[in-house]
Amino acid sequence: MQSMPHILETKRDGREISLESFEFICENINSIPREQLGAFLMACQINGLSENETSNLTYSMLNAGEKMAVAPNRVDKHSTGGVGDKMSIILAPALRAVGAKVPMLAGRGLAHTGGTIDKLESIPGFNTGLTLEEMKNNPCFISRQTEDIAPADRILYSIRDITGTVPQIGLITASIISKKAAEGLEKLVLDVKCGSAAFMKTHEEARALARSMVATGNSLGMQVTAQITEMDNPIGNMFGNSHEIVECIECLKGQGPDDTMELVYAQADALGFDIREVISNGRALQEFGEMCERQGVSAKTVTELIDNPWSVLQRSDVTTKINAQSSGYLSEIDAYEVGTILCELGAGRTGSSPDINHGVGAILSKNLGELVNQGDCLLEIHSTEKLNESIKKRLEDSIKLSTSKHVPSSRIIEIIS
Repeated sequence: MQSMPHILETKRDGREISLESFEFICENINSIPREQLGAFLMACQINGLSENETSNLTYSMLNAGEKMAVAPNRVDKHSTGGVGDKMSIILAPALRAVGAKVPMLAGRGLAHTGGTIDKLESIPGFNTGLTLEEMKNNPCFISRQTEDIAPADRILYSIRDITGTVPQIGLITASIISKKAAEGLEKLVLDVKCGSAAFMKTHEEARALARSMVATGNSLGMQVTAQITEMDNPIGNMFGNSHEIVECIECLKGQGPDDTMELVYAQADALGFDIREVISNGRALQEFGEMCERQGVSAKTVTELIDNPWSVLQRSDVTTKINAQSSGYLSEIDAYEVGTILCELGAGRTGSSPDINHGVGAILSKNLGELVNQGDCLLEIHSTEKLNESIKKRLEDSIKLSTSKHVPSSRIIEIIS
């Protein structure tokens, strides 16, 4: 018979936990004292989880909740988060336009990184809280996780967040893959960010997480591909909630930044779909509008949003331009610092308050590798109040110029499948 003291002793002593033990935890998650769950997570953090344990924990978390039926051409993607990471909002409707079913469960912003749900909630009327029944009959949606799907994950994650056990690779894997497997996917592509503004700082850390998620997802019957991508510089030219919706619409009109579209196309290719034509002919944009309507946005608002996004979306009315202090080639934009400052200005959460300001954001005026003259505008900030000199100095210091031109050939570092 399973008991928490026995499970804790097993993991404390560095021995492997059985599938039955993981099932006991996940099935009784609401009655197990939080102190014991915290001790369990810390034992996993200190002694690690084997590939077999990670697979068994993921399986147990998946089966403790509701699941959608597996269906052909049912696909999704997941990103570990970054600054300017808006690809899900472009990818989902584009995939639907070429015949895929896309049941995308997404999250809110975490620390300096933006969240897909926060961005979509900047659209008036967009419902990100679909029920499981509403999801089952919807060919393409982006919604929050429900209480029915992987309920053990929701409780374990809340405890990980306050016990210093967030970075454990096996726990990260189980959290992400259990939710994705519950969507009934045939294929999954993972965007594992790597760099100074990513949660995985080094290529080695990103590779370890990618391999863990690919192996675990494959063990549950999905075809999983991971793309390790650079996250030192922000993605695209617009950052913030409303701002990134504007850029998503530009991308769906075929006018998006090259680095953003490189990632979108690569993710679709990994899932077995070529979306280039539906981007160029407007079919993906049409699907985006239809997705918005299915999730509560009025037809009138959808039309206005597509025709003139800023007529619908919030944009804070205090504009500050960050100008070049010298001439040279734009060589680096510190994504971590830009994302952190936008959070401080209200675009993200910095404390206990769940509120964010959808209108706070930034627009990059120059691209990496572009020649900049002294006095040129590099970055335009939209905020509710005038920026103080300290913040302006931090933004100036976050952008680096060099005497030689260098444009990265690709944001994709490695592909693991």
